Amino acid sequence: MASKRQLEGKVEEINKSLDDKEEATQYITQAMTRQYEAMQEQLVDKITQLEMTVQDLQDKLEESELELERKMREKEAVISSKNEEIANMKNKMEDMAQEFGGMLKETLDKMRERIELSNSGGFDADSGVPIQRQMEEFNWSAQAEAKS
Repeated sequence: MASKRQLEGKVEEINKSLDDKEEATQYITQAMTRQYEAMQEQLVDKITQLEMTVQDLQDKLEESELELERKMREKEAVISSKNEEIANMKNKMEDMAQEFGGMLKETLDKMRERIELSNSGGFDADSGVPIQRQMEEFNWSAQAEAKS
């Protein structure tokens, strides 16, 4: 009987030790499960945050590309406008050059006419140009007055 009690005491002790170990194992398993779930939740949050960052950056990239396209169109429009303005200025310069050429030709024709008139009106090559002759006469008369 005594050995039966000893055996029963040992069995109880082993059962208690087994129960303690099962409780410890269960506690550790629960703790590990909580830790795993917490880590999984953190990773899901991190993935969500990174996906939002990626989406935000893609949106910004798209906006930047649209802005670049708009700026390029504006630049092309300005260049086209300036090229058109340059062409108009060139045409205007050509018109003004032709007009000025016409004015010079007209002036030259009038000067020829006047020269021909003055040549036919008694211009003597030996006596000099009429205006020059008048100035010489004025100069002589001024010198004569100065002497007297």
